[in-house]
Formats: sequence, C-alpha cells, structure tokens
Amino acid sequence: MICNQQKILMVTKGVFSMNLSTKVTLASGFFLNFAGFAVFSFLAVYLSYTLNLSSWQTGTILTLLTLSSRILPLFTGGLGDKYGYKKMMGIGLLLRGTGFAALAFSDSFGLVSLSVICIGAGAACYEPSALAFISQEPDPQTRKKSFVYLNFALNGGAVIGPLLGGLLLMKNPLLPFLLSASVFFALYLIQMLTLPVKRNAVQAELNSFLRGIPFIMRDKKFLLFCISMIFFWFMFAQLTVALPLHMFAISQKEGFVSMVLIVNALTGLLFMIIFKHVYMNVSSIRLLSAGTFIMALSLLFVSFFPYPLWILICIMGFTIGETLVLPSSDIAIADFAEERYSGTYYGFSDLSFAVGATVGNYTGTLLLDIFKQYSFVPWIVFSAVGLLGFFLIRTMFLLPEKVSAEIESRDGKKVQA
Repeated sequence: MICNQQKILMVTKGVFSMNLSTKVTLASGFFLNFAGFAVFSFLAVYLSYTLNLSSWQTGTILTLLTLSSRILPLFTGGLGDKYGYKKMMGIGLLLRGTGFAALAFSDSFGLVSLSVICIGAGAACYEPSALAFISQEPDPQTRKKSFVYLNFALNGGAVIGPLLGGLLLMKNPLLPFLLSASVFFALYLIQMLTLPVKRNAVQAELNSFLRGIPFIMRDKKFLLFCISMIFFWFMFAQLTVALPLHMFAISQKEGFVSMVLIVNALTGLLFMIIFKHVYMNVSSIRLLSAGTFIMALSLLFVSFFPYPLWILICIMGFTIGETLVLPSSDIAIADFAEERYSGTYYGFSDLSFAVGATVGNYTGTLLLDIFKQYSFVPWIVFSAVGLLGFFLIRTMFLLPEKVSAEIESRDGKKVQA
C-alpha cells in the first residue's frame, strides 16, 4: 500500500513539473473521458428504453458515432497540420458540446443521428490534433511521460464518468447530456485562454491538408503498424460487446455487467502507475507485442470456468495487456511520424480502430448469439485473432530488430579481431 502511495505521489509530482500547456492538455483528457463516459456508458440503454428506438435504430446510431469519430480523422488530422492543432482542438470541443446538448433534447431517430454525428465529428477534430500537440515535445523522455500521464488521466475519467452519469440518470435522463455539454464548452474556454498556438515549423509549406496521406502511403513500416493494430482493436471491442454479454448470460444480473467496465477502469488506473517506469525504459513495440499476447490469452481463459468471479479475473488480465498497449501505441505513432504530418499520422491510425472495432462489434455479437454461454468457440476465435496480431508485430518489427542486433554484434567482433 505504501509503495503504491509513493508511486501515486511520483505521478502527481511528475505532472506538476510539466509546463502549463501540457498540464492543461492532460487535465482536458481526464474531463473529456469523464464527460464522454457519463453518457456513453448508458447511451444504448437510453436509446432503447427511454426513447423506445428499435434495435436497428440503436445499432445504426452507435455505428454512426463510431464511424464519424474514427474515419473523419483521416482528414481532420491533416487540417490540424495545416491550420494549427489548437484551432482544431477548439472546433472539436465546440462540436462535441453542441452534439451533447442537442442529444439531450432529441427524441427522434433523425435528430439523434445528427447529434451523434456532431459528437463524432468533434472527437475526430480534437483527438488527432491533441495527440499531435503532445508529440511536438522535443525531448523523447518528456514526450513518453506525457503520453503515459494522458492515458492515466483518461482512465481516471473512465472510472468517475459512469458513476456520476448513473446517479444523474436516475434523477433526470437529461442531466448527463447537459453536464457533458457544459464540460466541453468550459474546456473550450480554458484551452483558448491557456494553450499556445503551436504550429508546425513547416506548416506554411502544406498547400493541401491531404498532402500527408501520400507520404504515409509510402511509409511501409507505419502501414504495417496500422494493420497490426486492427487485431488489437478487434479484441478491445470485446470489452463492450462479448464480455458484458457473456457476463450477463452467466450471471443473469445487470450489476455484474457494470462491473466489467468498473474493474477494467480501476485495473487500468492501478497498472498505469505500476508500469510507469516500464513505459520509459522498454521500447513501445515490445510493449505492444507483450500487451497483445496477454490480452489474447485472457480472452481464451474466459471460456475455462463459467463463473462471474473468474470472468472478472480474466478482465483484470485483459486490462493489464490493454494498459501496456494503449500508451505504447501513442508513443509508437509519435516515433513513426514525420513532424510536419503528426496530425495526419494520428488521424490515419484511427482507421485501424474503425476497421478492428467494427469487425469486432459484429463478430462478438454474432458469435455470442450463435453459440451458448458455455461454448469455447467464440473465445478461441477472439484469442486466435489477437495471437495473429501478436505474431504480426513480432515478425514485422521485433525479429528484424533482433537480426540487426546480431549482425552488428558479429561485425563488432570482427573489427576487434
């Protein structure tokens, strides 16, 4: 306990030692996830039972939210490179605030769809530019710390958001939406007053915001990285699809379903602190490989015993792997990125999420519907997909590193001889 308290104090001290703009960006990450999870944790229930939308309407709305937030970054990331990250972050906050406010008063399929597209577009404007903003830090160690602390802040928001959102939902279904809208508008004002413009040094050369895409298409290593991340996002999608569905099928209690996300968020917070020095000293690709492997094994283990407690233990293992991957992926993209196209790189990487999560959502739902809760088949499929991603990362990145190191070692011995 004392050791964990010391680590928390070290994290807090590390955050406060950073410059004002970084601290504001990290704090914004906490409040962004807090405001988002206050609504998203209950959005499907709200659409189905409060607005009485059909299952296909609810599914379509959730798909629109995912696609708008994960495909548009391909273009909005380039807009950040051309016109400035602060400007795109501000537009994103205003769009999200407007979308949540509109969602509070939308009562039809059409209006709700427009509202979630606005929310998704806001996320698409904000996220690539915010990550690119952090990646502009010239010192590699400080940049790594910033990404680690950002994920720590995001996990904190993911813990508190659903708890407060649930309480507000019981009082008035509109309150979570209005609270979230207020948070986004407040963050817009704070960022406009505190953040520097922070433009690319070569920004004037960018005649088109799409200029970075042909550059990325020639970056074979980055493209392979994006392909390998599809398998991670496929597994990650099961956190909100297969795992909750399986938990309910086993327990028949909604309380255990909510424990899936709570245990995930709390475990993520704890291990973000424990792994702090690991992120600093181990290469991001190695952490990606290890995390993907742990997640794949955890999904396989779910099928071993049909008990809620066992599922929660497996979720803890799943989260440990996830906690290794998420900050490492942001760090890896910063290492891959050409500085003038940082926003485009982060925006392009969201395509991995769009493909992996979409396939994962449909596959998870389909397999859990076809097979009974005691079947091994869905979990073997989920694990096999994850292991495929692990072997892809290992083959494309880690083995060439090992071979290169061995060649350098042999050459060094020859010179000495």
